[in-house]
Amino acid sequence: MDRIRVLFICCHNSGRSQIAEAFLARFGQNRFEVHSAGTDPTAVEPLVVQVMNEVDCDLRDKTATNVRDLLRDNAPYQYVITTAGPNGLHDMPTLPAETVRLDWAFPDPEYVTGSLEQRLAATRAIRDDIRTQVIRFLHDF
Repeated sequence: MDRIRVLFICCHNSGRSQIAEAFLARFGQNRFEVHSAGTDPTAVEPLVVQVMNEVDCDLRDKTATNVRDLLRDNAPYQYVITTAGPNGLHDMPTLPAETVRLDWAFPDPEYVTGSLEQRLAATRAIRDDIRTQVIRFLHDF
């Protein structure tokens, strides 16, 4: 049986989409081929690496990927899920008609403010909310 192809997208591929990719890969029981990308990729956010390490997900060697490269160089994805919400992405490439697009809106860990402890707490909350949404997504399969 072919695995279901899922692509998570956010603006920079520096946090939310990386978290979602890691959780779907972990909880998906090998039923999914999962990737993440950004419309304007940058480096993975260090706080995201730290809070994901707390739940045994190592993102230290992850790099940000450009969504155009993934869509151009790979077979179509059955699901494309934006983690920045429906209005959070600019310049999104056109998707094939058969692709299911879902919009999940999470705050961007890159923009959390406050002391280090406050930023870690906010990033942990984002991580946990994304994990919950990924688990909800899995209930449909």
